[in-house]
Amino acid sequence: MGMAASQARYLALTARKTNTEYEGQQINQARTALANQSANLFNRLLDLKVPTAPKTTDFTELQYSYSDGDNESVIDSWKQLSSADPNYNYVVNHYYYSDVYTGSQKLLSNPQVTTKGEVKEDRINARIPAPTVEYETDASGNMRIKVSGSDGTKTYSNVYVPFKELPQDKKLDNAIKDIQDAKVKAGVPEPQKDDFYGYQDSTGTWHFLLKEDVQKYDPIDYTTEYKPSAVGNSPLTELKLPLEKDTETALSQIIKDLPDSNLKDYLSFNPADGLVYSGQGVYSFEMAGKTYYTCDKDLYNSMQTQHEYGKPIEGQEKLAYYGASMVRQKIEETNNALIETDGNGRFKSVKFDNDSVVYSLNTETVTDEAAYQDAMNKYNHDVAEYEKTIADINAKTSIIQQEDRTLELRLKQLDTEQNALKTEMEAVKKVIKDNVETTFKTFSD
Repeated sequence: MGMAASQARYLALTARKTNTEYEGQQINQARTALANQSANLFNRLLDLKVPTAPKTTDFTELQYSYSDGDNESVIDSWKQLSSADPNYNYVVNHYYYSDVYTGSQKLLSNPQVTTKGEVKEDRINARIPAPTVEYETDASGNMRIKVSGSDGTKTYSNVYVPFKELPQDKKLDNAIKDIQDAKVKAGVPEPQKDDFYGYQDSTGTWHFLLKEDVQKYDPIDYTTEYKPSAVGNSPLTELKLPLEKDTETALSQIIKDLPDSNLKDYLSFNPADGLVYSGQGVYSFEMAGKTYYTCDKDLYNSMQTQHEYGKPIEGQEKLAYYGASMVRQKIEETNNALIETDGNGRFKSVKFDNDSVVYSLNTETVTDEAAYQDAMNKYNHDVAEYEKTIADINAKTSIIQQEDRTLELRLKQLDTEQNALKTEMEAVKKVIKDNVETTFKTFSD
């Protein structure tokens, strides 16, 4: 190998050796960072608090109870009186559970209010003596009927147009269908829609004349009044006076407990007069073997969306209805009391300031099961979080260890390469030295 080639080779080996040393330094720094991450994870592991299961004893306390013959009462808390009183030494909070007759309001989703149309007939001749009936024909050949006259105090003038000129309206279709059904029920042939002349008054009510009646000069004004008839399959019964005793009792309780409900427009209650009812506007119906109540206002609020014949409950608002029943309630009282203790410091009897009887106290330990269950639920949640944190730390530690092993293997490869470079550099260095010595010997000769 020539001197120039040897020197070039030596420079290349030196550069490569420097690169491997630099790469080794980078790997050592990376391993140091991984070691720091692993230490942090280990410290997190040490800082974790192992969840502790709750003990039932933590939710168990001493309880005093007594019976007055009607109810089982519990002494909830007590506080010793600061002033000296020979009759009472404690202020006691105590409670019992009792069935209390209570009025309630509910909203019915389905089924809702069904209605029944009542067809009314008003003979115009009876309402307007000698009415004038005029016939008009428009440019399209459609005949209109104008009924006018006076009953002495009021002048009437109504124009009825043929059915085909009436606007498309579901209330109109319902009203005509009710009149057709009423005619068929009365044994009269069903009139066709083209036989109807009608108009809608300011209240939204449809009025109709039939062609055959007008031709007989005896026009009858037909209207349909819709009234609530049932709640689902349960018929509605309007309450009339006198009320049955059970009904009066139930309504009295409902209006006392719900003074702002819509029933206030029909019912009232005061201790002097009791229940006051006009005899109109309140209905009863049966549902699931129980009697419930509602009123005109609630019924009409629910049935106001009835627009399509044959689908009376579609889209209705939820019906408000009322009932009265025995409801389990917690009755709490606070009284001054005289409490006696036994030789062990436990209470053995109590006498309240509003009761002459001295009650013997029962002593028992009770566990707050709801609170204990809440604590157990929290414990199970904490255990799940603890185990997940451990699993996450272990997973991250495993990844760090795998990365460290990879870096360690690469560092060993670089160490082997360093040794090989060092050996080869020594050999090239010797070749260069020999070349130098040979060259100088040649020139010295």
